[in-house]
Amino acid sequence: MTVIFLDESTVTLGDIDFSPLKELGTYEGFRNSDEQQIIERARAAEVVIANKAPMTARVFGNLRKLKLVSVIATGYNNVDVYAAESSGVCVCNVQGYAVRSVPQHAFGLILNLATKAYLYDSDIRGGKWAAADSFNLLTYPTFELAGKTIGIIGYGAIGREVAGIAEAFGMSVLVHDVAEIKDGAYPNTGLDKLLENSDIISLHCPLTEDNRRLIDAEAIGRMKSSAVVINTARGGLIDEKALFEALESGRIAGAGVDVLSEEPPKKGNILLGAKNIIVTPHSAWSTREARQRLIDETAQNIRAFIEGKPRNVVA
Repeated sequence: MTVIFLDESTVTLGDIDFSPLKELGTYEGFRNSDEQQIIERARAAEVVIANKAPMTARVFGNLRKLKLVSVIATGYNNVDVYAAESSGVCVCNVQGYAVRSVPQHAFGLILNLATKAYLYDSDIRGGKWAAADSFNLLTYPTFELAGKTIGIIGYGAIGREVAGIAEAFGMSVLVHDVAEIKDGAYPNTGLDKLLENSDIISLHCPLTEDNRRLIDAEAIGRMKSSAVVINTARGGLIDEKALFEALESGRIAGAGVDVLSEEPPKKGNILLGAKNIIVTPHSAWSTREARQRLIDETAQNIRAFIEGKPRNVVA
């Protein structure tokens, strides 16, 4: 079995064990691959592994030996699944690998906004503490999480983990999901009520055409002026212009986002110049443990396919 990994650089800092993939057959990995490079490099491949490499209709039309695309991520919008089906190619993905990492990152953003650690660090490096006339700097209003309410939009595996962490901080939890919440841990709160009553709103839902720009000017208008918005899901869930204007005007207190509408923001992004916001580079998922989990689960997906028992099939 010939296995080609099209974009290894997206999952390793030189700290990942690729042996589970190399044991599957003839293996070759590339740092990144564009459409033409995929056609050239994977012409003899039966299996390709892709994170964000573009698996287009043209690619499928040129890779006649291809049998499996193993997406080394949960999202597979880089794969033309209709072209895959027309070509008789199976597509599978990996789920649940970042169920610890993303909630940890979300609370990293929340804690930074609560303590203003990121602002104090910048001030200290700029010499403000050394120049102070007291033992400390008392520059920014901070707040405790205990007693606050977190509103979680999207109550899947990651949303549930966020709820558990919030409880440990002594927070109240509101959740909203488009699907029925069957386990009864929390009632499914209406979106408007959640927005109106939450001190922190944290997004953990997939992006669909129905919820694109879910957090728009109207939604922000329902929030407390002291509210902060956290997005570790998908950039398209937020109307970025509306959020920018709310931050600039002080309509809400802050935001922490790990995702933007276009990634990377080569043309710039309005949020990069906003006040009271922390932006991280779509890195919430990327702990070493989560990245190794991706490799291990992808190897299991490929092995199951070879054995005629494909798993985690999306097309």
